[in-house]
Amino acid sequence: MITLEKCPNSDGLQLFNPVNGTILSSIDYKFQPNVTSRTWFGYKYQAGMCIYRLDETTNMHAPTFPLDSTVLVHTHSPPHVATIIGTPSYTHLDIYTVQFKDNSIAEYSIQDDILEAAPMSSPLSNISLLPDWVKGGATATLFLSNMSKPRHGRLYQNESNEWIFCTGNNKDLTKGILLPDLAAQYQTLLDSYLLFRGHSKFTKVYQACYQ
Repeated sequence: MITLEKCPNSDGLQLFNPVNGTILSSIDYKFQPNVTSRTWFGYKYQAGMCIYRLDETTNMHAPTFPLDSTVLVHTHSPPHVATIIGTPSYTHLDIYTVQFKDNSIAEYSIQDDILEAAPMSSPLSNISLLPDWVKGGATATLFLSNMSKPRHGRLYQNESNEWIFCTGNNKDLTKGILLPDLAAQYQTLLDSYLLFRGHSKFTKVYQACYQ
């Protein structure tokens, strides 16, 4: 469920269930800080608009990263690819707003030296956003919410550069499990204990998922 606000009639919180559109109050809950509502329920961020007055107190300058330009965000290694959707204003002189491929957004200060203009000499499709271990034939353990139990298998890429999880030693990509936009979802899958590197013992997978 999604946290709304403090319940006005109790010491609990008001929670919204987008599956059936209901709102309830509860004092028995646990936050999942690494799982966003957008990722879990498939919501797509709708970018808003910022309007401010242009007058003699506004210092005009060309932004380092123009709107809709592509940047590398060096918060992880390798860096994530994002798009600039907000540039500095007169109230936030050095803040850039970026949107990632999974539609999540974040703000970064130019002073932190985190943003870098994406190289234009090579196609962005050649920039790997995944760790070195994620490659064709890499062993992995998958335990998605719709699976009855964890599965051992291997990761492969199809002709469309989409990542497929094939159980056991099966190499038939048409019978594998599609992992859409793995570059954007990788960290969420890892933090949510849905994807594990190598063939992890099922007991460890269950412990991680239900701790």
